[in-house]
Amino acid sequence: MICQICGSQSFGILYRGLIRLGQFGDWSPEEHTVYRCLECLAGFLSLEGFDYESPDYREQVDGSAAIEDYYRLHDHDQMEKLSMLGTQGLRGLVVADVGCGGGSFLDLLVGLAQETIAIEPARLYAASLSRRHRYFPYCGDALPDYSGKIDLAVCFEVLEHVADPPRLLREIRDLLKPGGRLFLSTPNYDDWLVSFLPGVYDRFFFRRAHTWYFNGPSLENLATKSGFSAVTLTYKHRYDLSNALHWLRDHRPTGCQKTTLFSGLDRAFQQYLEEQAKADHLYACLWK
Repeated sequence: MICQICGSQSFGILYRGLIRLGQFGDWSPEEHTVYRCLECLAGFLSLEGFDYESPDYREQVDGSAAIEDYYRLHDHDQMEKLSMLGTQGLRGLVVADVGCGGGSFLDLLVGLAQETIAIEPARLYAASLSRRHRYFPYCGDALPDYSGKIDLAVCFEVLEHVADPPRLLREIRDLLKPGGRLFLSTPNYDDWLVSFLPGVYDRFFFRRAHTWYFNGPSLENLATKSGFSAVTLTYKHRYDLSNALHWLRDHRPTGCQKTTLFSGLDRAFQQYLEEQAKADHLYACLWK
């Protein structure tokens, strides 16, 4: 076995056990192993994933592949991404969203950005995306028109799904102008609950849809090996103390604000996890 990111043949075990196949409770019938490269620290699950050109992924994970259901489930997530990116300096830019799904994030930038480019392999969204954005299935399809012309690319919760992360990052880099940037996000395998609640949260975290797993150092290694000149990491914990307590008590996801008793402690709880790099999510800004 050779690491596709760095070429190393030295691996340890990041996780071994049941994994999530779709939604909560849909566990694999047998145990699987997530390996961790000892050189670049990325985690890898050797298991056939989804065909992202088909509706299969959305139907199993979201329960529906309809564009209306995509908006219902994902529109509310976009303000956090915009907040993490920041709106200053976005006006007049050429912006591409790689793996944009139904286009909820790009829709926020229409009228602000000079041009919005939707890159999404799921063809079921092609007609809807084409009405509001310039649409391409893959980065390679956009290269003839946009090589070296894009100011900003975003790529939210995509890197963990693809078979070849370095190839994806290199293709995005080819689309960027000199000095352009890529803003991306991915789950953090150093999420505190992964190690704190073994046998419960870890089998929820590790899942069929995610081939690759990253923490801060492994994401920096990937970005450097993919040709980016600088990387800035930001940790974000998206769940409150109520969510943590319900996980510990009920061993299942319940969402946030299920109790307000400890709401005054939420920001301190989240900030501490972010400072310790134990937050559930990881954002990175990569410069060409």
